[in-house]
Amino acid sequence: MAEMTNNGMNQSLALKDGRCLGFAEYGATTGRPVFYFHGSASSRLDRPSSETMLAQMDIHFISVDRPGHGLSDWQAGRRLIDWPQDIGQLADSLGIGEFYVAGHSAGGPHALACAHQLTGRVLAGAAISSVAPMSRPEAYRGMPVLNQILARSARHCAWLTNLVRRTTRNMVMGDAEEAIRRLMASIPDTDKAALYAPQNREILVSSLREGFRQDYRGVAHDDILVNREWGFDLESVRPRIDIWHGEVDVNVPIHAGEYLRDRLPDRRAFFLAGAGHFFFLTRWEEILSELVHEE
Repeated sequence: MAEMTNNGMNQSLALKDGRCLGFAEYGATTGRPVFYFHGSASSRLDRPSSETMLAQMDIHFISVDRPGHGLSDWQAGRRLIDWPQDIGQLADSLGIGEFYVAGHSAGGPHALACAHQLTGRVLAGAAISSVAPMSRPEAYRGMPVLNQILARSARHCAWLTNLVRRTTRNMVMGDAEEAIRRLMASIPDTDKAALYAPQNREILVSSLREGFRQDYRGVAHDDILVNREWGFDLESVRPRIDIWHGEVDVNVPIHAGEYLRDRLPDRRAFFLAGAGHFFFLTRWEEILSELVHEE
């Protein structure tokens, strides 16, 4: 049986292959389970700012570090479709049979992979500002130059991705707030307002630092996984997926959400006028309410 350490927001599970998987639990620990997968360069510390809201909604919110992030060990040769195996083991260790999944940005493909691979256990999923397969036509349209460089290098030139992420780590582990200002310079004002709300800024800074705590390799490999072939077809995803996307998102432009909408067989699309990439920080209650809603 896998061993688990429990220390509030710093929990870990020893997986069957000997790796450590880091995670944190928030909200109602006996409530409806939602496994949440953070965005690029983030960590298990990424969560709704209000645990009271989670408790009132009876949500058991489980935020998980991906390999090479936070407390989760590096996984050599990791594929996107390997992630559901880790989540299945974590769910088993927590005594959870069926559950919901949600992922923001680079976490979106990881949520979709779980919905595909764990069909009998995933009740529904939410893809929030999610990346879509980058093999599609005009996938880079509307992205700022620096985002394009990162996405293109992740697909075609891994050494450059590693260089970019090493530089990013140096920035974040130095003056984190200055790094965030520079990294977010091109985002819409609506995103800046959400990010710089005091409660959200604190979570963002701590979550980014934790994401890079080991080194930059896990973050760079994450970029590579979501920008290359995913290893499964969207048309084969059976659970219902809620697609949430801001219409003025520049990090992951709206056409990514439209692509997911057009290919997932059972989906609901929520496209938000005037919203950017980080709108979810102010709309967690709505997103989670829709996710766990049974039709």
